[in-house]
Amino acid sequence: MTLEVFGLEGKTAIVTGGNSGLGKAIATALYEAGANVVICGRDKAKLDQTIEGINDDYRFKGIVADVREKSEVNKLLAFTVENFKSVNIMVNNAGIVYIKPALEYTEADWKSIWEINVMGVFYGCCAVANYWINNNMPGKIINISSVAGLRGYPGIYVGYSTTKAAVVNMTRALAIEWAPYRINVNCIAPGRFDTEMNRDRHSDPKELEKITRRIPLGRVGMPWEIGPLAVYLSSQASDFMTGEVILLDGGSFQV
Repeated sequence: MTLEVFGLEGKTAIVTGGNSGLGKAIATALYEAGANVVICGRDKAKLDQTIEGINDDYRFKGIVADVREKSEVNKLLAFTVENFKSVNIMVNNAGIVYIKPALEYTEADWKSIWEINVMGVFYGCCAVANYWINNNMPGKIINISSVAGLRGYPGIYVGYSTTKAAVVNMTRALAIEWAPYRINVNCIAPGRFDTEMNRDRHSDPKELEKITRRIPLGRVGMPWEIGPLAVYLSSQASDFMTGEVILLDGGSFQV
């Protein structure tokens, strides 16, 4: 019974930004747990490479979509339902980061990071919730925030910290609003992970030592380590959990 409730056979998941980094790791884990998976991204080459790596055209598909546009998110949902007849899990992972002082932000910078990191998550949440409510179905939403959204991140990450904080409280508010419809809305707040976005800094031993000094477990996370948590939040095992923000940061939030 215990292991059975973690299985995702017969379920279908959407993962935005699933063509790289933590999104790719989450999409892979959901697929390995038995789910059909649809990923989206703006970079077709990366999308195609990820799909080819899985090598399963039947259960793992991708589509180019820009989460900044509501119509594109609706297109993503329609593509998923067309291919798999339904959707049960939505992982809102797509996001960007600018590393620059607040006073150097342009209007375009602020608009761009807000549209992707906040509006993209909101559009994803609303698209699947509307589908589930209209079809009298339960569903699981996982929003990807960051430890930066809970405390501000060391360094020049004001846009990232602000938008990821918005994702945290969006999660909490939607969890309450949609609980009567059997829709669970939870959030993962990762710390520092060894993804493509961070690899340049991690390749410098001095910089990596400076980063890991702030992490009690003494290392950065590996992308695969977020996968099992996403599987749990997608599965029957988490049916009594909603509105939660789970830190996956090696203890860095505690120091």
